[in-house]
Amino acid sequence: MRIQAREIRHTVLLFLIVAIVPLIFFPNDLGLKFGVSMPLYLLAELVYYGIVISIFLDSPSAKDTVSASTFCLGFRLLAGLAFASLLFLMNAVSPVDAFGSGLWEYKPAVLLHTLTMPFVLMSAIRSVLRAQAVKQKTRIILGSPGDISASSARPDRVYPRHDSLPRPVIRPGTVFTGQAPEGGDIPVKGFDAAVRHVFELSAVKFCLLVDEDGLPVAFAGDEEALREIWSAMGRLLVDQIQSSLLKAGDLVLQGFDLSLDTYRLHAATVCGLWLVVGADRQSEELEKVRIAQAVEMIRKTYEQKYSEIKRREVPEADYV
Repeated sequence: MRIQAREIRHTVLLFLIVAIVPLIFFPNDLGLKFGVSMPLYLLAELVYYGIVISIFLDSPSAKDTVSASTFCLGFRLLAGLAFASLLFLMNAVSPVDAFGSGLWEYKPAVLLHTLTMPFVLMSAIRSVLRAQAVKQKTRIILGSPGDISASSARPDRVYPRHDSLPRPVIRPGTVFTGQAPEGGDIPVKGFDAAVRHVFELSAVKFCLLVDEDGLPVAFAGDEEALREIWSAMGRLLVDQIQSSLLKAGDLVLQGFDLSLDTYRLHAATVCGLWLVVGADRQSEELEKVRIAQAVEMIRKTYEQKYSEIKRREVPEADYV
């Protein structure tokens, strides 16, 4: 789960502004004095946060409302600490008085931080809750990652447990001669570098390279569950679309874009593998450039790794 860099910068900028503004008025209290105890004020503060979140977010659950309210309270206290640090450094206020004023005693700062904090954090809260909702819906619809991987793998084939190991397709009637690269294992640094190249964009949620069996060859993403989910789902989508295209006129699928309610899927084929990318719906065209570059990186890597493997066709009778 990632919050876009643009949202992070926006939130941090607003947070710093809110933390600094009370310095303009200090030590003038502007006549703001309310005779309530700190525990009672904190309780009222949580209620206020809950009301704001319920109004401005799309029907949050009680658990989400409580979590977001606690999140706002924590950052309100953090803003008070930032204000206190500035008082200590810039106004030569003693540490005890500075931190007392920032957290409770200087009412203009406390009230300003309280009133503005849910709006400062609203974008971040919305992104976090949306990501959690998508993850929960995906698990409900698709089942656990273990179930998906178990059902997507063919029972009569066993592969070594190496997530980035390429699996060349060997069909009847084909004989491989020559030597494999030194060490016996085919290095796959190029595949990993290709998916990471796409995932570097903040709008991209995950990037996955899948083989013909729906098994992951390389993956880059914040959540491991996405690798198992979309390796199976990506292969299933490809098979279903290709089947329909063959019925429509013997057409061959080269790639597709699919818009979902939360993000957009891109898929492209290269050397018998499929590159599957999930990105924000509002993401920019730059991701398509990165995908094209990644496809070229995968093609070059594939050609380099298999350049020493010489193939020649033989009659079926000789193969048997």
